[in-house]
Amino acid sequence: MSEKETSELSPRMQLILESATRVVAAGGMRGLTHRAVDTEAGLPQGSTSGYLRTRLALVTALAEYIAAGLIDSVEELAGQQEAGESEAVVIEHALDLFAGWLREPDALLAKAELTQEATRQPAIAEALAPARDRIEGIVAQILTVAGAADVTTATPAIIAAMEGVLNSALTRPVDEREAYVRDIGRRIVIAFVPTD
Repeated sequence: MSEKETSELSPRMQLILESATRVVAAGGMRGLTHRAVDTEAGLPQGSTSGYLRTRLALVTALAEYIAAGLIDSVEELAGQQEAGESEAVVIEHALDLFAGWLREPDALLAKAELTQEATRQPAIAEALAPARDRIEGIVAQILTVAGAADVTTATPAIIAAMEGVLNSALTRPVDEREAYVRDIGRRIVIAFVPTD
């Protein structure tokens, strides 16, 4: 998460949401309780519920926190793009985006858990929507620059495929993950953006 996003949170809320991320990464959504977050954060029992009264409030705040972090990484990538770049460079930018998420495996695991929860909780889906929209926008921009034939179809297809690749990467040894994501990801992107 960027300094901009974290500066909007109090230090205590930042600690709570970082701890909630670790709790979900370690134990899934079932493990996410106010008590578990307090324990993970080293806070007195009742601290998290003082900020986020209900479980839905806790889950929604976590979804917004994870989404803000994803948006930050996408915005950083958008700032790196330059007009006239070759298709190969543009593809590498897209792979940088997805491989970059491996640096925060807890956030990636929490996002996967929250995505499942969003199928049952509209408030969670709504909290994740801005990140999804921004990611789609940047991937569409990358594909347009790279000369993809059908950006409207290719964008969600690549994102869905890469989400699966990232989840699969997390089951591999840490030192193999990035190479795996880049190798498989390159094959996926090239299927939509043929290179010379």
